[in-house]
Amino acid sequence: MENINYADTTFVFLATILVMLMTPALSLFYAGMVRRKNVLSTTMHSYAAIAVVSIQWLLFGYSFVFGGNSKFFGDLSYTLLNGVGFTPVDYAPTIPHQLFMMFQLAFAIITPALISGSIAERMKFPAFLAFILLWTTFVYDPIAHWIWGNGGWIRELGALDFAGGSVIHISSGVSALVAAIYLGKRRNHESVKPHNIPMTMIGAGLLLFGWFGFNAGSALAINDIALDAFITTNTAAAAAGISWMVCEWIIHKKPTALGFVSGIVAGLVSITPGAGFVSPLSALVIGFVGGIVCFYGVSVLKKKFDYDDALDAFGCHGIGGIWGGIATGIFATSSINPAIEGGLVDGSASLLLAEVISILAVLAYAGIGSFLLLKLISLVLPLRVSAEEEEIGLDYAVHGETAYGSISSGLQDSQKAGEQVGSYPSELSSALQNFKNRALAPGKRELAYAGASLEDLNKSVGVEYRAAEISSGDTSEPAKLTKVEIITNESKFEALKKALNAIGITGMTVSDVFGYGMQKGHTTYYRGVETEADLLPKIRVEVVVSTVPVHKVVDAARKALYSGHIGDGKIFIYDVENVIRVSTGDEGKKALEYPTE
Repeated sequence: MENINYADTTFVFLATILVMLMTPALSLFYAGMVRRKNVLSTTMHSYAAIAVVSIQWLLFGYSFVFGGNSKFFGDLSYTLLNGVGFTPVDYAPTIPHQLFMMFQLAFAIITPALISGSIAERMKFPAFLAFILLWTTFVYDPIAHWIWGNGGWIRELGALDFAGGSVIHISSGVSALVAAIYLGKRRNHESVKPHNIPMTMIGAGLLLFGWFGFNAGSALAINDIALDAFITTNTAAAAAGISWMVCEWIIHKKPTALGFVSGIVAGLVSITPGAGFVSPLSALVIGFVGGIVCFYGVSVLKKKFDYDDALDAFGCHGIGGIWGGIATGIFATSSINPAIEGGLVDGSASLLLAEVISILAVLAYAGIGSFLLLKLISLVLPLRVSAEEEEIGLDYAVHGETAYGSISSGLQDSQKAGEQVGSYPSELSSALQNFKNRALAPGKRELAYAGASLEDLNKSVGVEYRAAEISSGDTSEPAKLTKVEIITNESKFEALKKALNAIGITGMTVSDVFGYGMQKGHTTYYRGVETEADLLPKIRVEVVVSTVPVHKVVDAARKALYSGHIGDGKIFIYDVENVIRVSTGDEGKKALEYPTE
């Protein structure tokens, strides 16, 4: 085909692969920041976007964006990829039309995947699937046509968006904010900490390399514009990583790894709309400011307005995209890209005005559209998981598996070999059946402690006394050393800590353990193969008390842990022979007290 440039084709082909890699990279980036009980569900969001949007794009999505010449919507001329062959199209005259379609598909896939960062750990999977299908069709496709499609009104207005600052990052960022507010906050969301920062850093590294295909590939040819986009992308990412780190260093006195890679992503977002229009020096400024404004959005704005954007999709992508669009209106120059009219650096304010109009239009349309789609879906499907599912974790409650099962697998193998590894107490079986059969009043999914009977409490939060002459009703036990060990779901830790603090216990040891999460005899499936009951992650909280009565510790723990469902936890109580503080040599009760000079 004489019109095809095979160097350009090879370049865009490789760029397409890099952009496709970005969505699995995003899944790693996001998964490392959630709790370990939600790793798989968070990863599934990104992979589901790959599947759902790929089919939508083939059927009609590509046509809705790039078909026709209307101001607002594409037509059906490319439906089912009709007419999308090897022959080039005017959007990319030197590469096959099919390759251009696939390159744009990679952009369409990652955009709804970005939104998933805001609703992590609490959205029902069927509702998420419906949302990304409808959102891609009714929000992403029209916006992409406005800005990139022939005849699109924002394109005709003269606004520039080299690789998707508005189309991808602003649209997904504001939609993420709307979704986070609509679904509401996670339980104990203030205490959520990333479970695996190295995983997030690997994801960020892969995003960085993929972004070179994202931005440089948007030149759609191997030329000076592509190379400028390559350089400006790297420069902005570096500058934003440093500026975010400096902000943390000044305010929090420590530069964190998570903050540094978050800054890199903020810089990548900020440079995306202007990557092929600005100079490397301008990219340095864009990235440096981008790291600062996104740090502000994540650390200050979110706290001020009290919304739970779980993984800061709006803070990084929405705010970064807005700044990037404004920066394009300021720094874009015809000396870098002769095909455009420059911005303020070239002495013209018209581009900046067009950029502001484009940003406001995308914010309004994506925000309102996302709200309406969520409202519509909620009429048909529940949007949010139950409190019980959220507490158990979406990996197990929704998908029936856990991310870290090596300990479980080892124990199962031992069981098959006939070794006695563990057993289920008989009361667990009856408790399970009692609570499964329990009819709860409407709106009372979790039973209040005050309304629970002692029998219910004993079944749900079992207590085993392994210390001599101690009982739950003993209010006059001597000032002796007693260890209380509590095993429960990790999501209950904050409530437990507050309850123990309230009765004067501030020192405790917390460790990760695994426990049976299903009644023996139940089965689960791994790739269609039936397996034995699995283990679920738990935490073990240990405190040693002397002056605080043991019964108060037990009562406080029960109150904090009880929900009326199997798996609330177990409490074990032991005699302690002695406690020795290593630093001072203090023993016994004195070793438990705060050391004084």
